[in-house]
Amino acid sequence: MSVVFSATLQAKDRDTINYLTKSDTLIMNHEKVVIPRRVFIPDHARLQFAGNIGFLSVGLGYNFGKSYELTVMYGIQNEFFGNSKETVKTLALKSTFNLYNSFHIYKNISFIPTAGLSINWGFTNNTFRKLPKHYPNKYYFQNRVHFAPFIGGKIRYDFGKTDKSEFTKHVELYVEAGSLDAYILEWVRTDYVKIGDIMSLAVGISFYYK
Repeated sequence: MSVVFSATLQAKDRDTINYLTKSDTLIMNHEKVVIPRRVFIPDHARLQFAGNIGFLSVGLGYNFGKSYELTVMYGIQNEFFGNSKETVKTLALKSTFNLYNSFHIYKNISFIPTAGLSINWGFTNNTFRKLPKHYPNKYYFQNRVHFAPFIGGKIRYDFGKTDKSEFTKHVELYVEAGSLDAYILEWVRTDYVKIGDIMSLAVGISFYYK
């Protein structure tokens, strides 16, 4: 059995980057097998302000086709970030769906409507996955894990071939309006909670790698 790789690592930085971010063609028993090199390298990085994850959150994620993104986010809110007496840390698994490919605005700028769901795990002294026994049964909603649906949109700037960026293929600014499952439940079952009371706004920026 003979094994032949079609690509070789060059000395120049540009060739090295291209080698690490593309695929090899492996010839095994006269059949070609394509092996991606960047299986574990994230496709994008994200910085977000507010939005039920924390006063400030950061994340890394992967793109699955043109319509779905999965991002692992870590957020924090404390005295310095959000003026909170309690330090709240949140780990979130955020799924984002592009509802349409893109609406062209101007040259390299386009708009993409989005929607999604984030699963949030909160870590602080006052969060419980299962409430203590001294709380009345079914009186309080557990506050450790939350489902957070959202809808929004993002403006994308695509770097053209003439741009000097060797790592970033496009940048996106996004805005999202969302809520938590506990808030939605209170809105449904009570009259005094209004839709505006349960909504929150998130603003962020995403960098997509080549």
